[in-house]
Amino acid sequence: MRVPEELETAFKNGFQEILERFAAQKGLIPEAGSLGSERFLARSVIPHVQKLSSLFNREENTAGQGSGLDPYWKESSNPGNLRLAYFLSFMPCNLFRVASIWSELGRLGFRWPADRPLNAIEFGAGPAAGACGIAAGERFSALGLSKVATWALIEQEKAVLQMGADWASHYFAELGFRDWGTRSFHRKIQLNAGPQSGFLPRSAPRFNLWVASYFLNEFPESSAELAESLVRSWDRHLDEEGLVIIVEPALRAQSRRLLEVRRELLRIREKRGIDWLQVLLPCLGHQACGALEAKEDWCHEEVSWWRPPYIREIDEMAKLDRKTLPFSYLVIAKSRRARDQILPALAGSGERAHRLVSPAHLEGRDSEFFICGKEGKRRARYRAEGDSFERGDILLGAEIRGDSQASRIEKMKGRLGK
Repeated sequence: MRVPEELETAFKNGFQEILERFAAQKGLIPEAGSLGSERFLARSVIPHVQKLSSLFNREENTAGQGSGLDPYWKESSNPGNLRLAYFLSFMPCNLFRVASIWSELGRLGFRWPADRPLNAIEFGAGPAAGACGIAAGERFSALGLSKVATWALIEQEKAVLQMGADWASHYFAELGFRDWGTRSFHRKIQLNAGPQSGFLPRSAPRFNLWVASYFLNEFPESSAELAESLVRSWDRHLDEEGLVIIVEPALRAQSRRLLEVRRELLRIREKRGIDWLQVLLPCLGHQACGALEAKEDWCHEEVSWWRPPYIREIDEMAKLDRKTLPFSYLVIAKSRRARDQILPALAGSGERAHRLVSPAHLEGRDSEFFICGKEGKRRARYRAEGDSFERGDILLGAEIRGDSQASRIEKMKGRLGK
């Protein structure tokens, strides 16, 4: 994924001022300027950040982050400071991740239909990082979203939901989206394998954008059951030409689980002849996932950003390194249009579009890297005098010889970089 410079640098300074005004107005911090106080951060924020970071980064937490976070929300001796630590430290990172996905859609030519109001929903909204991420993505990498929008925010933790609704309204206005509103729904979503299962009640309306950030990994259901519920829910509650954006942790277990959900979605699509289910990103087609072939492998993205000054301070004090943000993601379109019509930057590449899924390094005069395309994941080399490759580049119309362990790109029609 290649983040445009305007978005990459957007959080360097101004975001902290926006966040600090909101936090001071809501009494979350003692006063404006508190985020620059090392003493305040050390006493009220850092202990919770360290605890939350430990919970979120357990490498083999196959039950999902929610299993560890839920009791911590309830058992903390200072839940207010816990929510504040999550809001200050983790929400901006998740916001930027979603904004990066929005910008990636823009890089590939996706455009929102003209004069189409945005009717969106965020599941497991928490402090509304997903909704605000779309706003930031649109502000700094516009895809033509309507100036009129309604966001439904669904969250099981009432206090966090209220914080998210208030923050979204504040942030929308700060970015110039003054006619974007929110509706809050305090609800715990519980799925089952029965025919009536789904993420929304049957009486719920349709939406044209679904966002779920760090949400699916909290469910105990199998990947097949999750896929069934998602397809059923999209059939009922996602508009034609609607989009779904799912973001999950970059840890191996959670990333592979998302890949398994993708695999099950494609199985359902083929078995039932569902022609409206289109996988757009990060895969550039409906091929089998190469990362699932090896048990130790997984697929994740990584983006760079200019951290707000107070997050740089938190990272230093908590011994974190968040100059780059890893995550796994999936973008689905409910559309019967061909991929090249939805993502016109890929037009003409046919089935020969490949994404670089690793950094590139030199082997003699060749650049070597891993790519993923219709043939799955493979190690490849390309000799390009004076040209450099980076993770996230997309090779168009590449002609490749060799196998998955040693391939050579003979030539290509083009490359989508930054």
